[in-house]
Amino acid sequence: MSFRADLDRQRAQIMRAVRQAGNAWAEAMKAHKLAPPDARFTARLQALSEAAEREQVAWEHAHAAGLMWRPIPGAENAEPPYELRPGTGRRGPAELWARFDETVAALNRAITGSSAAEVADAFGELSGAAGALADAVAREDGAAASRTAA
Repeated sequence: MSFRADLDRQRAQIMRAVRQAGNAWAEAMKAHKLAPPDARFTARLQALSEAAEREQVAWEHAHAAGLMWRPIPGAENAEPPYELRPGTGRRGPAELWARFDETVAALNRAITGSSAAEVADAFGELSGAAGALADAVAREDGAAASRTAA
């Protein structure tokens, strides 16, 4: 196999991973858009964290292969689904939500550009913020359930 053919095969694999990560991200966002305020909130936050992590890894590989992100004009003004927006009664610590909001804004800025590395970093930050929130909300829900049972 030639170097060129191997490179083409590698790029095709990376693009498949990018598409799969994008599909997982879209599903995680859709789950938040259609969600009632319920006990599955923690699971949705965790799924969002995992989807963002997959996006991070996929775009790190894309960057390493020399691929670029296709800019999304106007994305800096995008808002997350309603249950993830400020002022909607979000459960969890305010400082973790502030971090989450910052990472959403950073991702929105990153996706207006073409740097796959910046997009990967922004997804990584969002993954960490959503994961920390999922853990905190799970702890709060567990404590509330213990108080109710007592």
